[in-house]
Amino acid sequence: MLCVGIQGQWRYFGGRKLNEVNSMNKKGFTLIELLAVLLIVAILTAVGVPQYRRSMDRAHVAEAQTLLRTIYDSSERLAGEFGYRSYDRLLQVKGAVNEPNFSFGRLDMFDATNLPSQCSLEDNGTTLVCSRFRYKISVNGYVAAKKRTNPYQNTYILLDRNTLELYCQPAANAGSVACDIYALDVRNANVSF
Repeated sequence: MLCVGIQGQWRYFGGRKLNEVNSMNKKGFTLIELLAVLLIVAILTAVGVPQYRRSMDRAHVAEAQTLLRTIYDSSERLAGEFGYRSYDRLLQVKGAVNEPNFSFGRLDMFDATNLPSQCSLEDNGTTLVCSRFRYKISVNGYVAAKKRTNPYQNTYILLDRNTLELYCQPAANAGSVACDIYALDVRNANVSF
């Protein structure tokens, strides 16, 4: 129906007001609206991605700390099975005797049946290799985890066998940035593997 009215009245076209017909043709967003949305997304991404990376780094370190403590606990249980009060003492005695089936710093507490998921034993059973870290019982009183992947590759997380405190030994060229993100005190224990 087409209706033409006098001044001040609405004109009708097909049963609808003419201004309603014009507003129905607007189905998109203006360029300004799109730019505003993109700006908001960019700001959220700029804030969110670094926080996400930090939280992922902390999660990886928490995983390493858990496995370090597991290695420590397992090594102490192994020493008890051999009749020694600590794994360090077991290593001193067995290492001095040079028994053929025992090597210094060996991770004898792990075998094919109880390895953590996505991990394997390498270097004659002295190194536990997992997806993000390599683990080793160090000769100088630490259980150590070495970061395998970037960022912070070759940074060590150390569990002091005497005090059970966790420390960080940064990679030679990285400075203490990794240790700051990991929220661990820096200690240069000259651990390397």
